[in-house]
This record gives sequence, C-alpha cells and structure tokens, in this order.
Amino acid sequence: MKYGAAGSTREIARKAGISEAALFKRFSTKAQLFMAAMVPPAPAIDGIMAKAAKTKSAQAGLEQVAEGVLEYFRTAIPMILPMAASPAFIEPSLPKNFATSPATALLEALTGYLRDEQKRGRIHTEDPYAVAATLVAALHSVALFELMGFHGGAMPRAGIRAVVRALWTGLEPSRNQRKAK
Repeated sequence: MKYGAAGSTREIARKAGISEAALFKRFSTKAQLFMAAMVPPAPAIDGIMAKAAKTKSAQAGLEQVAEGVLEYFRTAIPMILPMAASPAFIEPSLPKNFATSPATALLEALTGYLRDEQKRGRIHTEDPYAVAATLVAALHSVALFELMGFHGGAMPRAGIRAVVRALWTGLEPSRNQRKAK
C-alpha cells in the first residue's frame, strides 16, 4: 500500500522473511504479486442484505445497504487506486486476475434485494438494476471524495441518508408542485 507498483520485490521478500527467488516461485511476475497483495477483500454483502431485509421500511433498509456498501468502498478504493494508476496492470488480461468482481457481486446482491422488496410491495421501480447501479455508483463516488478529503474525510450518516432519500423520492415533482405551476 505504501509504495504501490513501485515497491521493491527485494524489500517485500525481506519483510516477508523469504528470498526474492522464493517470492518469484509463487508469483511469476511483479504484476501478479502486486495484484494478489492489492485485491480488496470481497464485500460482506450477504450480511448487509440480510440486515437490511429485517428493517421496518424499505427506505431504512436502503440506508442500511448504503452504509454497508460505503464502508466496503472505504476499504476497497485505497487498494484499487494504485492498481488503476499503474500501466503495468491495465491490460486486457486484468479482469481475469479477479475471480469475481466485487462490484458485480454488489450490483447483483443489491438488484436481488430490490426485486425482493418489490415483491413484498415495499418499493416500485421499473428497473431494479438501474437503481442498484445508481446507488453503488453514488457510494463509490462518496468514498472517493472522502479519500480526497471532502466531507471532512467521512460523510456523516445524515449525508448517506440524504443520498438514499434523493434516490427514494426521485426527480418527479409532487402533485402539489405541479398544481402550483
């Protein structure tokens, strides 16, 4: 994490207590070593969704999901950025280094959660996947902005609830607003 792709394999081997040759027996290239070291953990999405499903309202459930997904991005983004910034790791074979994409897992789980909530009659949406993708993208952006020092380094819970509320209420004007015009 400290040196990114510019880190020395000799120093890594020394800190691991092995020879550099032993390091390269396990990882044939520095890129493979870096990828193994920097891939973020999988999100604990099943627990997040189970907790959200137990809430009294769908909106409260979405707030639970948003908080859990944002916590994941707070961990994952600092690990992903060095990979994204290194030309050695941006190549056509990059996706095969990830068994399954954490972003895909998040989207699939959130889409499933939204479909379940729709079946329960607690939400209505034309496209659960689009809602999931919008929320995940917004939370990813929040985590990235936090990393850059915005939101004082951590968006308050009220800000997260405001993001969910904006998604929840949408852009369509209320009937009262339309009548006033």
